[in-house]
Amino acid sequence: MREIKIEDVGNTLQELLLEKDPIDEDVGIFDGSGEIVGVVIPKKAYDFFLKKVEEEEDRIDSQSVEEFNNSGEKDI
Repeated sequence: MREIKIEDVGNTLQELLLEKDPIDEDVGIFDGSGEIVGVVIPKKAYDFFLKKVEEEEDRIDSQSVEEFNNSGEKDI
């Protein structure tokens, strides 16, 4: 993850990030033509995202182990 200090972002983004009771919504950052160029997500959403990625990685690992065990390769 790339890091940036909160003092290095603009006032509007600082206000959104430092809200006492923030809304659990992403903050979209758009260019002049209305195209999204980035998203800032709340810590709670980020933690949830990481948990889901780890769960999926674990599922894929388990599936790979099961496929290997069923392949008969380990008995060679």
